[in-house]
Amino acid sequence: MKTIIYPDSQTDLKKYEKLNTDLKIYNKNVQINDTQITKDDTDQTLLEADVIILTQSCINTGKYNLENIKQACEQIREFVDENKTIVFDTPLPPRSVYKMSKVIDDLGIIKDMNLAYITHIDDDTQLIGYSNENTKNLITDLYKDMALKTETTNNIQTAECVPIIQNAYKDTLIALANQTAILSEAITIDLIEAIKLANMNKDINLLNPQPVLHNDIIRDSQEIVNLADEYGEAAQLSQTTRDTNNYVAYHVAYMAEKELYLKEHLAMFETTVAILGITEDPKLITEDNNVSLILIDDFVSRDVDVLVCDDKIPEEIIQKHGAKKITLDEAYEADCIIIMTDDPQFKNLEHDKVQKVVISALPILNKDEFDDKEYSSVGQYRLKKEEML
Repeated sequence: MKTIIYPDSQTDLKKYEKLNTDLKIYNKNVQINDTQITKDDTDQTLLEADVIILTQSCINTGKYNLENIKQACEQIREFVDENKTIVFDTPLPPRSVYKMSKVIDDLGIIKDMNLAYITHIDDDTQLIGYSNENTKNLITDLYKDMALKTETTNNIQTAECVPIIQNAYKDTLIALANQTAILSEAITIDLIEAIKLANMNKDINLLNPQPVLHNDIIRDSQEIVNLADEYGEAAQLSQTTRDTNNYVAYHVAYMAEKELYLKEHLAMFETTVAILGITEDPKLITEDNNVSLILIDDFVSRDVDVLVCDDKIPEEIIQKHGAKKITLDEAYEADCIIIMTDDPQFKNLEHDKVQKVVISALPILNKDEFDDKEYSSVGQYRLKKEEML
């Protein structure tokens, strides 16, 4: 069997060396390095291929964009017939493969086009969506060494939707925790302990309150809202989820303002605030819907001197938002330190160096170390004796 992989510059070609096939690379516009796979950009290669794998990235600045995969489909369509199988091996929102099949065969000449979509359920399990049984058997065998386990579905749209649902689920659970965390301060409970106890029920799997700073969660949860708008359906839950998780920025700002005023008698415009952590991704993918950047913008609009510590963020982006990039040691000099990500160096602050106030948008699990400090964290209300029962 002859297989062509049509990659872009972001494709990890090394992993495709595991494919059980005679494999070549086709893309006249991409320089190929660090792979043993042969590159052949001739039309004859496309003509002779049994399978064409498309891996173009369809995520641009943190949002889905089908333009790259559409261009690839336009490039190959004259070589596609009922004997070829087209595999879409790249994250796509639901109905994208269907739309691309119309790009390949806009006249509907191919009655039963052989199509497959590859995604993942978890780190060990790949999911293959297929258009017919022949495609199922062919691609399952082709991809058998690409994951420890393989699941299949005969509905490609279903496969496309799985990671969207998974990430929307995470976003919704976090929104529940964040909303309850804000309420917990009014009704004086330790939400983190409440969640721990609630999770003793095997049917419950609550998450702790936290900022949502993984782009895939934000992107896919928002995609449900986008799809609902496109197809004229309602998506109030997903929209509320996104709004709730973005509101965490303003709640953290309120917590900082309250602690600084009540404990240090400082108005916000008199203070310096150090924000630790901007993204949980390896790099900042987009500035949209980023809770840490929303927080920075809110402080800067109120004339607060904002310092930012995150090695993954270019200094020019931090400066664009009106803040200054610093090291962790410099953060200890601030009036208020705000922890926004799960980075170990931020979670394990040297509490002896803390000057005034620590605010955490995540639970402080070593909170006993901060008993002699002015601190507050989302979901961990510090009970006063007169409020305890």
